[in-house]
Formats: sequence, C-alpha cells, structure tokens
Amino acid sequence: MERKRIYYLLLLSVLLFRMITNVDAQNGDTLHNSVEFLTNQLEDIAKSSDRQQDYSDLADDYIYYTKHPININGHDVSKLLQLHLLDEAQLASLTDYIHKNGIILSIYELQYVSGFNAQVIQQLSPFIETGVPKKAKPFSWKEALKYGRHQILMRYGQILESSAGYAIPADSAYLKPGSIYLGSPQKLYLRYGFRSGDHLRWGFTTEKDAGEVFFSNHLSDSVKRILGKHKPHFPDFFSAYAYVSQLGILKKAIIGDYHLEFGQGLCLWSGLTFGKSAETTTVKYYGTGIRPNTSANENRFFRGAAFTLGVKNITLTAFYSHNKVDGSFFITPSGKDEITTILETGNHRTISELLSENRLTIDAFGGHIGYSYHFMKVGATYYRTRLSLPLEPSGKLYRQFYFRGNQLSNVSVDLNFQFSHISFFGELAANPGASMAGIAGINAYPSDRFTLTLSYRNISPSYKVIYAAPFMESGSVNNERGIYLGIKILLSRQFTFKAYADYFSFPWLRFQVNAPSIGKAFLAQLDMIPERNISMYFRLRYQQRAENISNPDDYHPLLAVKSYADFRYAISYAILPALIFKTRIEYVRFTKASDHEKGFLIYQDIVYRFEHFPLKINFRYALFDTDGWNSRIYAYENDVLYAFTIPAYYDRGQRIYLLLHYKLKKHINIWLKTSRTVFFNKKVISSGPDAIVGNHKTDVKLQVQLKF
Repeated sequence: MERKRIYYLLLLSVLLFRMITNVDAQNGDTLHNSVEFLTNQLEDIAKSSDRQQDYSDLADDYIYYTKHPININGHDVSKLLQLHLLDEAQLASLTDYIHKNGIILSIYELQYVSGFNAQVIQQLSPFIETGVPKKAKPFSWKEALKYGRHQILMRYGQILESSAGYAIPADSAYLKPGSIYLGSPQKLYLRYGFRSGDHLRWGFTTEKDAGEVFFSNHLSDSVKRILGKHKPHFPDFFSAYAYVSQLGILKKAIIGDYHLEFGQGLCLWSGLTFGKSAETTTVKYYGTGIRPNTSANENRFFRGAAFTLGVKNITLTAFYSHNKVDGSFFITPSGKDEITTILETGNHRTISELLSENRLTIDAFGGHIGYSYHFMKVGATYYRTRLSLPLEPSGKLYRQFYFRGNQLSNVSVDLNFQFSHISFFGELAANPGASMAGIAGINAYPSDRFTLTLSYRNISPSYKVIYAAPFMESGSVNNERGIYLGIKILLSRQFTFKAYADYFSFPWLRFQVNAPSIGKAFLAQLDMIPERNISMYFRLRYQQRAENISNPDDYHPLLAVKSYADFRYAISYAILPALIFKTRIEYVRFTKASDHEKGFLIYQDIVYRFEHFPLKINFRYALFDTDGWNSRIYAYENDVLYAFTIPAYYDRGQRIYLLLHYKLKKHINIWLKTSRTVFFNKKVISSGPDAIVGNHKTDVKLQVQLKF
C-alpha cells in the first residue's frame, strides 16, 4: 500500500511538471521558494541538535526586511552581506555598477551586474527594493514614538493525543519525579514588540511549554514540599529588552536580554549560528555586536546592559550580565551544591526539571574594542565569567579537559583584511595563561562568477568558553582541528554549482568516541532556474565520522566508521502567479560496521493565495520510509509567523499539514495550522513521558497578530 502511495505521488509530480513547462513564463514570477537557502540551513541545525529550538534570532532580520526592504542604491546595502544574501565580490560589483551607471531602477536590471544570475536575483528579491533611496531624517524621539509600529503575537498550540506524562495525576508526581508532567498539554506564547526603524526598539516574549504549570496553587502539598523554593512561577519564561541605536556617538545601547556577536564566534558569540550548508562559501561571520534577544530559547543569552560608543574609526563595547540558568546539580558529601551540566532545554514540566531550574547564576562582564580603516578591520575582546556554584562535570575520561570551577577569563583578537578580490579573516582566542584556539580563512574571487572559501580551525582540547559558537563540526567548542574548502560557480544565468569538502580531527576523546578520531564531509549541489517560474536543485551530501561500537567479547568499546549519504532533488514551480507546487524527493543511507539503514522521503507542497480574498493556503502531503532513527530525514515546514517546525521523518508513515493565513483586516492576521503524522508500523509513538499509545500524532496551532 505504501509503495502505491509513493508511486502515485511521483506520477502526480511528473504530470504537474509537464503541465507547467507549457505555461507561459510570464504567469509565474514572484512566488518562488526564494528563502530556500534559509530553510536548508535551519534543517542542518535541527539535524545537529535534536532539541526543539526557537530560531527567531536567526530569522528575525529576514522576516523584518521582507516587510521593510533594503534599498540597494542606499547606504544600508552592506546589510545584505551580514544576511549572507551577497558575498563581498557581489557587493563590490553592485557598488561599482551603480557608480558607473547610476541608480538601479528595476530588479531586472540586476542581471547586468557582474556576478549576478537568476538564482542570486531570486534570492535577493524578497528583501530589496530599487529606485531613489529615501533621504534619512535626523532622529527625533517624538517622530520615532509617533510613527513606530507595535506588534502583538498570541499563540496557542497543543498535541491532541495524550502522552504518558499526563496519565498519572500531578498529585502523585512525587512517586515518579522525572516522568509525570505537572501542568497542562497546552503551549502558550505571547510576544510584543515596538520598532521605529533601526533607531528604537523594545519588546518582550513570554512562553509556557506543554506540560509546564501555569499557576502552582493547584499542586498538592507533598509536591510543594519537595519543590520548596523551586515551585513553578508565572510566567515560566519571560524576556524583555529596550534598545536604541545610531544616536550620535552612542551607536548601540540595550537594557534587558540581548546577544553579543564578535569576531568569528570563537570567544564571544551567544545564540545560534549557521554551520555547514549548501551555502558553501558563507563560513565567514559578520558580527553585529549588540543584538536584542527575541527568541524563546531560555538560557543562551545575556541579561543586563550593554552599549557601543563610536568615534571616527574606533568603537568600544562594554557589557554586564547577571542571568540565572538551569543546571543539573548534586550535593557533595560535605553538603555543598555543585553543577554537573548547564542545561539548555528550557523545559520545566516535572519535579526533576523544576528542581534544576535557575540553579546557577552566571555573571559576565567585559567588552570589545574595534578599529576600521578602509580595507582593514581589527578588534580585541576580553571578558570574565563568574558562576555562583562551581561547575564539576562527571569524571568520564572524555570530559577530562572540560571547564571546572566558577571563574573563567576569555580574550581574543579578530581581524579582517580586504584586498581587491581577496578577503582575509580570522580570530585568535585564549584562556589567559592556558589554552588557545584559532580560526583563519580566505574568501577569494578569481572572477565575478567564481568564489572560493578556505578556512582552517584549531581549537585545543583544553580551550574553555561558555559563550561561543564558531564554525566547526562539533557542538562543543574545544577539541577540534579542521580545514574547509568551499566553492561556488555561476555556470550561466540559469545554473549555479556549489560544493564543499571539510576534513576534521578530534585530538582527544569525545562522547561515544573512546579514542582520538578523524572525519570528513562533502557536499555538491547544482541549482537550476530553467524558466522564470521553475527552480530546482540536485544535492549529494556525504559525512563520515568515528563512533564506539560494542561487542560482547570486547573489554573496551572499539571504534567503527559511521557514514551518512544523502541524495536530494527538489523543484518549485508556479503554475499560476497565485499557485505554486513544490516537490522534494530524498534518499539517505546510514552505515556503521554491520548496521545498515536506508531512508526515503517524498513530499508534495501546494501553496495558493486567493486573488480577491485575503487567504493563503499551504498544504503538504509527505510519505516516508526509513529503517530507523539513524536514517531519519529532516524537512522544514511552513508555520505560523515566528514559529519553526522541522520534524524528523523516521520509520514508515505519512505526514500531512494544512496552514491557513487569513488577513482579517489591515492590522489583524490569523494563522491556523494542523498537522498529523501517521505511522504504518508503530503502535506506540516515542517513549518515556512523551509516549503516545496509538499510531498517530496530531498538532494544532492558532496564532493572532495585531499591528498598530
């Protein structure tokens, strides 16, 4: 039965493709999947971390600039570089073209700019505008407050099937402190924001996850006694900020929750970053310094105040943070509390999770100084981190070099040099008097159609840092060496070829790897836009690493090669300006010693926007067949605004979702999404407190946006 479904879905996709190849290209122009590069990178992040995360911080600017496009003739065009929408050579070509020919009046004129082809223009189109730039007005508090825009988002979400965590009454939670959810299955989210251009912003975000307690007064006395001062509070998570920028020498200032981004992420970079992806030449970081925290990720941000001053070519940033985070703890024989691990899940559903909430206070203070002059930018960072309780990871051998104690210092120097068609970048970081880490790279542009990136990283096993996120293979910022080569070739106006090769090694032991090891990763992708209403790509990706393998006769686990190969074809085609079809076919193979798995996914998306009715519909039907969890496949889904769903498809089954976006009035938007996964070979989904008896799982979301 499943094979017939796959066959019919393939046949439907082929027939639709044959239909649209005969459609006049003028009928489809603007509704392509122009943010494919962003969704692909989010899939790669999800694959490296199986935790559900809020990617708002990564996507916030992209969402903002779709509503407030960047004028490519203006001074803000360099923001396209920070958004990874252009590389340095393309930005230089664009600037040179405008200098020689005057302002660009139409997006179609971009095809005459060196280094631009149909794919680049399609990728840019949602975020830019052309024509004469609006003249910047001097900042006025009165004008900013009068013409700024407010936004309120309210979201409700719930999995309809009941899981094991809700089966036992919360009054009995003391019997199973790690397995019984104390709260309700609803997930609630509220976000408010005010923004007046780039000068003035403030807002807050609050969230209650499924299983968390809204109010604690209904808990039994026995549960309250166990929790003590760790009783749940309302709201479970609350984050707020007030931010100003470009006010004379005060370039940026913030009070509340924020992120810091400097250098190449090796010393001071909080929050999420993009890693290896099909954007093979975007490994260089463009730090924005201070940035408000707008996500619901509950631990990886600073809470306090920060500011940046700028005079001529010099900038100075200083910050202070005092933030409570979750941590696994234990009590020593002498009666002292110690933290074994800093937790980042943000879940406070059970007694055990609540007892770990806000266990650790982290104070951090320091700053960054930067100097820029024409082709050169250099900077230096220093900060200290103090923990209210000592961090004492378990005594497992692979954790020998992990940070222990309650005080840590980090320092780094970062640089960027731009010479004609070559850009040098890097950062050298250290724990003063101890270990070091470094990243160095080159972006080269031999021609306007060829880009090359070469990057080397060497991070000592004993390097210690809490707030860092450099470009690397591992999720832990230590114990890695690697060299990365990425290329992008604009073969023609319709074809782009991208590839990377990454060779890396781990000098010391790692989790589930009981010896030093090596690995490699490759990717090759061909992007094609044969017609204005058709875009597609072929991708091949391969990764190989080492991992423990245990046999009954072995005293110590041995290492085995673990490999993962991924083959993907995706196409987006607009039958009509208001009707888009998207098809993806993916096949994966996983191998580890004698363990072999394969997986297959095919889905069909339909996107329709009514011409004379304010409703947009997104629909997906997906079929998947994998041999197990190791051969799972991730696929991004359209979702309500500021929500991100990237489910893992594994075992055998089907998944359907329907997303409705209705614009009730000019200032009111309503989203409704329902999704359902049905497994053909399972009678119980998931395990532990998340276990659902049955073969299906249904999720609903309702969101309302008010703008005024």
